[in-house]
Amino acid sequence: MDQHSFCDALGPEEGNAVLRDHWDTWITEDTFQQMADREVEIVRLPIGDWTLKPYGPYVGCTDGAKDKITWLLDTAQRYNIKVLLDVHAVKGSQNGFDNSGIGNRTIWTDENNFSHWEHAFGEWMGEWDNDSGSYKSINQDNINWAKDTIQGLLDTWGEHPAVYAIEPVNEPWWASDLDTLKSFYRDVRAMMKEQQPRLKFVFHDSFHFDGNTWNDLFADDDHENVVLDTHQYFAWWEKRGDIGLYCDDYGAVMNMAQYVKYDVWVGEWALATDVCATWLGGFNDANTDANRECQRVDCPYSYLSEHAVDFDRNAERLGPYGSSGLNRSHSTIQKGKCPIDSAYYSDDQVMRLGQCTLDIFNGTVEGHFMWTVRNELEPRWSYTSSYDMGWIKNKSENKPELIQ
Repeated sequence: MDQHSFCDALGPEEGNAVLRDHWDTWITEDTFQQMADREVEIVRLPIGDWTLKPYGPYVGCTDGAKDKITWLLDTAQRYNIKVLLDVHAVKGSQNGFDNSGIGNRTIWTDENNFSHWEHAFGEWMGEWDNDSGSYKSINQDNINWAKDTIQGLLDTWGEHPAVYAIEPVNEPWWASDLDTLKSFYRDVRAMMKEQQPRLKFVFHDSFHFDGNTWNDLFADDDHENVVLDTHQYFAWWEKRGDIGLYCDDYGAVMNMAQYVKYDVWVGEWALATDVCATWLGGFNDANTDANRECQRVDCPYSYLSEHAVDFDRNAERLGPYGSSGLNRSHSTIQKGKCPIDSAYYSDDQVMRLGQCTLDIFNGTVEGHFMWTVRNELEPRWSYTSSYDMGWIKNKSENKPELIQ
């Protein structure tokens, strides 16, 4: 569930109580100890643009977020771990996905059914006209709000020793108006360069990973501390047979980095080779068919310490239902079982995939971040589990820095 819907449904008091329980339980000092023990050098911290200036249902619901981020930065500093502040969600939704803070244009047809993916548009920049495939106009107020968000980050944490980089917007969708996006990027980088020149300016490629699109963003003699962020997953690819085919094709994709004049970071990747992970396509929804039959395992019990509530583990299928997921079994929990990645590839094959991926990164990019540090169900989506399973080599075997 996206945070806008969460706060709207629970209200400011109950929503805030649950969020505080989550913040205090999900990432603790022990998490940082585990990361340090596993050679993590930098983490990417996703935050919403409401963190310092809440609006709408976020008012009250997200109280305490600023203090928790300060705690996280202080803790990271103690463990010599750097932090990339990633503005993961912006007003209006930069991509229409739930990870933008709101599943944009979600329509409820009744209390048990909704539709989203059919009209999931990124409208941070302005109102989208799907008939013409363009924006009716540019919403400069939202653009200015996003710039002010960065100013707030610089004012609040710009001098914190743990802060290493700032990314002003995560995954602006592929249909973004690139002239507007580039202007926004240039303005933000100018702010950072003037106020905190030590920080790296990280910009997402808007799902256009090629030098021809981005090499004109900054002059050839003016791109110090500029990093292009690209997100490259196996999960949404068409299925392959031998695991080595993923390695071959991934290497071909990552070789595109040689045509980008900036440093390149892979800001998100994982070892999953299918879209089976519970709610990967949104809460009780899915916009992509699974390549192979998903495994099902017992759903975990809540990790919350004070606000844990269980569900009916005997229910045939738990609603409400997204229209795109109705005919996709992996979209919902069934009889207390949660879907996870296909068992088609053995642990040894996943290790082969992990090792070839790191070899590819070492030859093509300056850093990479696995999504995510921990996961309740999916070791292929978990850095600590993947490390402990031996699927990803440690730094002593890979000379360039390993970034999580």
